[in-house]
Amino acid sequence: MSIQLVAKISAVWVPDGVGGMSVKSAQKLDVVVDFPPNANLGPILVPGGNTPSAANITTALNSLATAVTAVMGNTANLAIIDGWASGNP
Repeated sequence: MSIQLVAKISAVWVPDGVGGMSVKSAQKLDVVVDFPPNANLGPILVPGGNTPSAANITTALNSLATAVTAVMGNTANLAIIDGWASGNP
């Protein structure tokens, strides 16, 4: 058995003045760190077996942050996010 971290990150763009990010007009990109096409990134294994320490959790969270940075910062995802302001889906 092991403890693993799995993350779902959503980037949401809402035009000025239309409300919160839950409005139907919001554009959204969901990225699940352990789901294809990003399967090489996770899930993130928490060191320490079945009884991880706080330091083990911190180590895993740092690894998760690195994985999320790689996913959200890749060219394809940035192109999607950058296109929202000009009306692209």
